[in-house]
Amino acid sequence: MELYRFIVTSEEQEIPVVAVAENEDSAFRIVDRELDRTFLKKIRVDDIALVEKKRILKNGAGFVLHKRKSFE
Repeated sequence: MELYRFIVTSEEQEIPVVAVAENEDSAFRIVDRELDRTFLKKIRVDDIALVEKKRILKNGAGFVLHKRKSFE
């Protein structure tokens, strides 16, 4: 399993999304599903960017989410 960090760009905001999946295709599907579940009104997604990927080890894995000034 791997931990994926995404930046979803919509009309007026950037949304950080983290997903756990076996591969990148599954991770992108998870991001789509979570966006549908999170927002009451469907948002227009301009871009989904995979920013970082880490293998989950026995002692875990994590990301520090911080406000960005521009795309990494």
